[in-house]
Amino acid sequence: MKKLVLLGLVAITLFTNCSKQTEAPIEKKIDWTKSSITIMNSLRPKLLTSWKIKEVHVTPFAPNTSEIGIFKDSILYNLGDLNINQINNSSAYETGNDVTGVIKFKTKYYPVGFRMLANPERIVKNTGSQVFALFEYRFPVGSHITEPEESYLSNLTLINSNFEIEMSEDGRVMIWKGLNRAIKSIRFEKY
Repeated sequence: MKKLVLLGLVAITLFTNCSKQTEAPIEKKIDWTKSSITIMNSLRPKLLTSWKIKEVHVTPFAPNTSEIGIFKDSILYNLGDLNINQINNSSAYETGNDVTGVIKFKTKYYPVGFRMLANPERIVKNTGSQVFALFEYRFPVGSHITEPEESYLSNLTLINSNFEIEMSEDGRVMIWKGLNRAIKSIRFEKY
C-alpha cells in the first residue's frame, strides 16, 4: 500500500511539474532611434570623399539594358567617379541622412544624391548591409535637355534604383547591392 501511495505521489508531482508553463524569454527592447543614429554616425565620415566606380555587375533588364547594348551578364570596369560632398541630417534625431554629390561619367558631371535609412536587419540581428538608399539625379528645378551620357546611366539602372550599402571597416571600399533592377552590385574604392 505504501508503494502505491508513493507511486501516486510521484506521478502527481511529475504531472504537475510538466504542466507548469515555462516562462517566455524576455525580448530585448530595441531603441530604433539610437541604433539608427549609431549606424549613421559610423558611415558619415567615411562617405565624404571621392570614390572610383571600379566594378558594376549588370544583368539584362529589358527594355533598359537592351537600349545600351547589354544583352547578357556583364561587368563594367572603371565606369566613372562619385564625389560625395555633403551629408545633411534628414531628421532631428539624425536617424537618416540626405547625401549629395556629383557623378562623373565620361566627360560629363551630373548632380546626384540619395537618402540613407538604416537597415532593420542590421539593427535587430547585426547582419546585412548598413543602410538602404534610392540613388537619383538631383538637377535644379526646371527642365534641361537629357544628354546621351545621362540616358546611359538611367538605362543602366544606376539612377532611380534602390541599393543596400555596405562600407568596409577601414572606409576604403563601399559595396552597393542592387535590389530591383539590372545592377546587381557596384564596387567603389576610395581615391
